[in-house]
Amino acid sequence: MFDITGFGVATLDVITEVEKFPSSGGKAKILSRENHGGGLTATALVAASKLGASCWYGGPLGENEISRQVRRILQGYGVNLPVHSPYPPETEPIAATVYVEHQTGERTVLWSEFLTPPPILNEEAVKTALSAKCLFADQFYAETLIPLYRQVREKRIPIVGDFESLGSPAMEEALALVDHLIVPAAFVRKRFGQDADLPDVVVRLLHEHDRSAVVVTDGVKGAWFAEKGDDTVRHQKAFPVTVCDTTGCGDVFHGAYAATLTSGMSLADRVRYAAGAAALKATRKGGQTGAPTRNELEEFLINSKCKRKGNETGKSVEI
Repeated sequence: MFDITGFGVATLDVITEVEKFPSSGGKAKILSRENHGGGLTATALVAASKLGASCWYGGPLGENEISRQVRRILQGYGVNLPVHSPYPPETEPIAATVYVEHQTGERTVLWSEFLTPPPILNEEAVKTALSAKCLFADQFYAETLIPLYRQVREKRIPIVGDFESLGSPAMEEALALVDHLIVPAAFVRKRFGQDADLPDVVVRLLHEHDRSAVVVTDGVKGAWFAEKGDDTVRHQKAFPVTVCDTTGCGDVFHGAYAATLTSGMSLADRVRYAAGAAALKATRKGGQTGAPTRNELEEFLINSKCKRKGNETGKSVEI
């Protein structure tokens, strides 16, 4: 039995750093280029694994160089994979080129999925998901995964959801099955309007589908959250950090939340750990490489707590 399973996106990210993004049609010198593992679900699972959770990934990976690189990266971070892959050899994970601006740490992502089929839910995959403590869901492959999400909810296994946009009825249905929903303020404003009151939206989303908890993150303004049975919306301040690379910060937030959920932490502690993990990741290059270990995160949180009353400097990161 694993703590967390997931079938969503894994990517191979080619992270390319420039001093400053050029204007349209311009040129910029490349400062560095590195290959990193990425993707919403894969990075969340890596983040959770580095915090001590046992994780399993069942998404599309074939038998080719891109798949082998992603497989090596995931296994190197302790994420388990199917004993026998059900995917055709030509299957490739999503390939992404990530441009990072050195001056600000902001990133721009370009991606493709030419040879990426939806997940295959064979007997091993379903059995693994239904025996786990938690399922992690992103917005991709909704049509294929909805039947599994229903089974998971029927067994009262929590689903932690990472949705950045909605583009189909299947995505809407998948969103409805998520009972631990964590979304950025940009998603909320697209859904409820630019003037949406975030604490009010937290309560609306909580009651929308009888969810267990809802978290809305808003960068430097922190995160608002509430849980089932209590409409009190609480706030977690953002941790000020000097930003190196924002790639994967949101995914790390989700992974840290899922890991602490399976370990039995309270909602307030889950959100604090998640915010700390995302902030600490922002100080390092790469989504999965930059995710902190449990010891690193706890040391960061202790030091942040001690400094909270002092004068803090640095930039906060969108989480």
